[in-house]
Amino acid sequence: MSSAALSDIRAQRAEVEARLAYTHARDGEAKALAWWRLQLARRARLAALGPDSSIHLPALPAPPPGALSRWQELAVRVRLMRLKDASPPKATAGLLRRQSS
Repeated sequence: MSSAALSDIRAQRAEVEARLAYTHARDGEAKALAWWRLQLARRARLAALGPDSSIHLPALPAPPPGALSRWQELAVRVRLMRLKDASPPKATAGLLRRQSS
């Protein structure tokens, strides 16, 4: 098995695990953190797959309340920013970094 195929499988597994964590997370901050982990796992998987393969992936769930900052919610609503290009707010990014290390 080639290293590219192996990295694709690992990226898919990481995304599946993140989706399961999101599905089983409680509402509130835990759900928002799980959604951001899912968003980042999808971004990593898209980088591994390339631009042509992203067409076949299912859509991610909508962000739960509190996952986006007010600016991000407004920017997505008026289409100044695409949701897939969003980065976690600073406080959420700090929590994600602490939990991953």
